[in-house]
Amino acid sequence: MDSANESHSASLETNTSSITLNGSPTSGNSSDMFLYDDSSMSDGSLYASDQENLSVPRKRSEYRRLHKRRLRCPQQQIQQRQAANLRERRRMQSINDAFEGLRAHIPTLPYEKRLSKVDTLKLAIGYISFLGELVRADRSGPDTMLSGVTNNQNTSHEQKKIIIRARQIFDATGVPTVEVDMVTELGLFRVGVPSTDQKKISEAVQLRDNNPSEYFGMGVTKAVKNINTIIAPELIKQNLEVTMQKEIDQFMIALDGTENKSRLGANAIMCVSLVVAKAGAAKKGVPLYRHISDMAGVASIILPVPHFTILTGGILSSNGLPFQEYLILPTGAASFAEAMRIGSEIYRYVKNSIVSKYGVEASYVSDSGGFAIPLESHRDALVFLTDVIKQCGYIGKAEIGINAAATDLYKDGAYDVEFKNPNSNPQDYMSSDKLAEVYLDNIKEFPVCSIEDGFEFDDWAAWSTLTARTQSQLFGNDLTQTSLRRIGLAVEKKAGNTIALRINQAGTLTEVIEAYKMLKSNGFGIVVSDRWGDTDDLFIADLVVGLSAGQLKCGAPARCERVGKYNQIIRIEEELGALSKYAGKNYRGQV
Repeated sequence: MDSANESHSASLETNTSSITLNGSPTSGNSSDMFLYDDSSMSDGSLYASDQENLSVPRKRSEYRRLHKRRLRCPQQQIQQRQAANLRERRRMQSINDAFEGLRAHIPTLPYEKRLSKVDTLKLAIGYISFLGELVRADRSGPDTMLSGVTNNQNTSHEQKKIIIRARQIFDATGVPTVEVDMVTELGLFRVGVPSTDQKKISEAVQLRDNNPSEYFGMGVTKAVKNINTIIAPELIKQNLEVTMQKEIDQFMIALDGTENKSRLGANAIMCVSLVVAKAGAAKKGVPLYRHISDMAGVASIILPVPHFTILTGGILSSNGLPFQEYLILPTGAASFAEAMRIGSEIYRYVKNSIVSKYGVEASYVSDSGGFAIPLESHRDALVFLTDVIKQCGYIGKAEIGINAAATDLYKDGAYDVEFKNPNSNPQDYMSSDKLAEVYLDNIKEFPVCSIEDGFEFDDWAAWSTLTARTQSQLFGNDLTQTSLRRIGLAVEKKAGNTIALRINQAGTLTEVIEAYKMLKSNGFGIVVSDRWGDTDDLFIADLVVGLSAGQLKCGAPARCERVGKYNQIIRIEEELGALSKYAGKNYRGQV
């Protein structure tokens, strides 16, 4: 009898031991040991015991299902349960502590709110997979490493490894674009570049799949593949430090081998260039805007005047407004935070006025956040905005900007302000001189301080003539397209006095910085501008602050992909504290 009991006890202990070793109490598979049903952690708790983890029923052992008689006394069972619960709590506490540590890395990611523990768990799964690749890369040999040692001959130092991985995501208009993750010893860095479906003649080429059966040909899987199979492996072989921005960008330009980056795609090259900048800032232990200011040789940080889109017309709407955008510039604010208050209050006042006068349907916004209200003429829009500024109490603090987008009006050497009318009369087309008079009259009669793209981008004579006639801002965007060659022409011909910089038109951060230096050295103002197909990435907020450009154009104080950038500058202003300076009336850096 004693031998039989010993036999049964040994069998039970063996069976129990095998269950414990094979996995968690809820699973017989060791790969499921750390996996839990999200429904059992709906409040964000990682403690399975707090929720009792009832979503997955415990499996009874084969022995206990066949033998109802329990071989242990109740006291033994209680002690075993207590010990098991203690082990489970300790294990979950260690996981919880690890994830709390992971939260410290979350500021390096493009997330601005603290995540719940469940979301952190999901994020950690991807993060840990990257770390697994680091281990595999370490075992596979030096060809998959990116060394932090700049001297290739010195192999005795410990090598630092990174992983670069690209994917296809979507921009704010639902069009595919490129995102890149870079993992270094300092954490995960991520950038999603803006896209556009309208290529200008001189900007770098965004590589598209051109497959009409998918995304109307706008997919970017070719660009993603070029990053994962060409750019990343070749860049890793160069053993360049992540702070060597210029060398990395020059290598990618040479790797592409084309003038407009059409082989690998400007969207692919720029995405890697920007994520390297984020990793470089972390390597130096400084904010991204400080890293950019160091590369650009900027000594004093200046916060920009925002260009808030309020009304839209031109090709963006079917109303009677010939020009594309009408904007508010809070040039009289004392700080960026006050500028945001002015812009948001004016925007809200306009929206309420539109709803009360035209109905809620008229308050729907364009991709840039502007309202396409049924006004009949250009002058109506200026009268409307001037009255709004007065009603909101911001006379002298807010001025008006016009984005004429005159290339859309250009026909047969003249400008058709009635281009939306298919029966417009060619006899009514305006010459460059007549259109210039319209702008000058607007500047005299209304608080207009900025004219963007007032003429067609190759109408150099018109640009030069108007620049000589006014001190107001003449802002070239389509004029130069962030092309060093066209910027050089604008400087030579004195066409305009302010130029836009768009990151995805150039192709690399180094080229954007070179364009900035050329413009600054020749006394031009600078506007860092977004694209319609922007993402929720905040890079240009740090870029405009790092360059101390003085002006930022990224749409209305609406839509998260735009407001996020404004919010980032508010954080930077708070970080700078008493050292923060707002550009204000000196937005072109004239003084």
